Amino acid sequence: MKLKFLPCLLFIIFLLTGCSVFPAKEQEDTWTDSGYVTVGHHLTIKNSGNGLSLLNNMDVLSADGLYYAAFTIGDFEPYENSDGDTVNLYDAQFYLVLGEYSNSTNAQNNMNKWLTAAKENYQILSEEEITCNGQPYLLITYRFINEENPYDRGISAFGVSENSAVCIELTCRKNFENDLRTLMMDFLDNCTFNAD
Repeated sequence: MKLKFLPCLLFIIFLLTGCSVFPAKEQEDTWTDSGYVTVGHHLTIKNSGNGLSLLNNMDVLSADGLYYAAFTIGDFEPYENSDGDTVNLYDAQFYLVLGEYSNSTNAQNNMNKWLTAAKENYQILSEEEITCNGQPYLLITYRFINEENPYDRGISAFGVSENSAVCIELTCRKNFENDLRTLMMDFLDNCTFNAD
């Protein structure tokens, strides 16, 4: 699945690892039936009933300790990307990348690389430190610089918990009216990092 409108974070992760497509292995979908989903080995996300639909939960590069999940909000319409592929373009979408590393220093270093990439590729509007469900995050809001991107703006949370680093992005189309910060805070309040 080669989508140019995926956040630049995923693109950079793929460049660093030499991978350009998602493997087909998907994790079990417990979002609808059980009300939660586990990403990797240490992150559980509770379904708060706020209208999110689980789109993907994959071991993107599990050999390298990377995991990917995506959630959608609202309706979608077919969209032809610059490669000529038709994909579903949602009103808004969460993208989550989790890296599990051998130690906390590696986790922090990787989170810093992701944050640097975001700052280089987005027009940053604000930056703040927050805590949700006992977990600290750096929260940034931004607009997209790339005019080919069908999404208009976004908000991202970057965090480290023990040996895990996470980047959670929420992007939306221009006419999306919900408050991105409120949606992100609710999502983060339902994220729990589990110790080894």
